[in-house]
Amino acid sequence: GAVQGVGFRPFVFRLATELNLAGWARNALAGLVVEIEGPPEDCAAFLERVEKNPPPFATVRHIAHSPRPVEGGSGFRIHHSRLESAAGTEAANTEILPDLATCPDCLREIFDPANRRHLYPFTNCTQCGPRFSIVLALPYDRERTTMRGFPLCAACRDEYESPGDRRFHAQPNACPDCGPRLEFTDPSGHRLATRGEALERAAQAIESGQIVAVKGVGGFHLIADARSAEVVETLRARKHRPAKPLALMMPHLAAARAHCEISPAEEDLLTSARAPIVLLRRLSGGELPAVLAPGNPTFGVMLPYSPLHHLLLRRLGFPVVATSGNVSDEPICIDNDKALDRLRGIADAFLLHDRPIARPVDDSVVRVAAGRELLLRHSRGYAPLSLGGESAPVLAVGGDQKTALAVSGPFGVRCGPHLGDLETEAARLAFEAQCRDFPALCGAPPRAIACDAHPGYRGARWAAEAGPP
Repeated sequence: GAVQGVGFRPFVFRLATELNLAGWARNALAGLVVEIEGPPEDCAAFLERVEKNPPPFATVRHIAHSPRPVEGGSGFRIHHSRLESAAGTEAANTEILPDLATCPDCLREIFDPANRRHLYPFTNCTQCGPRFSIVLALPYDRERTTMRGFPLCAACRDEYESPGDRRFHAQPNACPDCGPRLEFTDPSGHRLATRGEALERAAQAIESGQIVAVKGVGGFHLIADARSAEVVETLRARKHRPAKPLALMMPHLAAARAHCEISPAEEDLLTSARAPIVLLRRLSGGELPAVLAPGNPTFGVMLPYSPLHHLLLRRLGFPVVATSGNVSDEPICIDNDKALDRLRGIADAFLLHDRPIARPVDDSVVRVAAGRELLLRHSRGYAPLSLGGESAPVLAVGGDQKTALAVSGPFGVRCGPHLGDLETEAARLAFEAQCRDFPALCGAPPRAIACDAHPGYRGARWAAEAGPP
């Protein structure tokens, strides 16, 4: 099940220690492998608690267990991950966790002047932070994520190795001394500021009416002052987006309430670990300009979901446009150099960081209807979605508009993130890259490709040209 990237190894370590069981745990391509040794009743209690009370965000779909000869071991350890499964067909059974919004504990640290992570925009722990957007391969360990280029400092290493610490075996763990860093540049890529000063310069630029391209968790946003009709019109003109609604990021829930009607179900979504864009009914007579969503009774609203967003919006204190950082009809930018190349005609400045993004993960969009959550765009916080069942490995490609991929295998079906329309060459290249990346990440090289039969669809033409895998 979903047992990697959720603090499951630390959970198992603490549980085994509490029950005085010897043994070890390690990540594998098939999931989590655990060996425990102790009295039968304690081993049974261990299995029951693992199944019924797993860590938050974990999902245990299947537990296979068998007896082994007693070895007389002592203590419990976390071993290095195993890259190959004994059966050779279990690689796809591990679910990949979506990116998670900043947890309350990390948020408190970020705004605590006495904490060593005070104002650090890449703070995370086992309960929050990037997952799907940084993982390169399974099993989920730091050396197989985009954090592999950031060796842990002594303090972070101590947290990583301390069973009682919230960051015990937190793979993206980082701090100002060893983790990713910010830089603020002009459209030509000339560095103007770094670290805290970079964020301050970005805030000042937004306050002055400029458009800033901000590298986030799964890609870039174009961020601008949502209160200014003139600024919004400029953004629309530069992005060639004359009428489509623009997403808003509010500094906090109270600000969202000042402009929108929010039901309890909608509040739960806004403040959840998934932190999607939620379509909310606009309040009549609101102060935000109509040009944000012309002729539309709703705003698409999200709250800050990463430390960087929290810091920037806390500094600004007002609503901003946070629309996808892309040229019209192209994929969202995830690479610094490509963003500077493609967005320099739109953005007046860039707030960058040096943590690579493994794949584009745009913001998810949901609405509440009749008290039920309806997912309109499946991406950050939701992707990759795992569905039950078992199937031969098949790659399914969508249509030309709002396309996404799905992969089936022994694990069931996994739905990839929103990829957008396939109207441009850049979009088609990104689509083809994901057709290679997503099945490989799921550990299920496809034996067949499923596509729409429409002969004019680019996805269908790609499937025909690709042929049987």
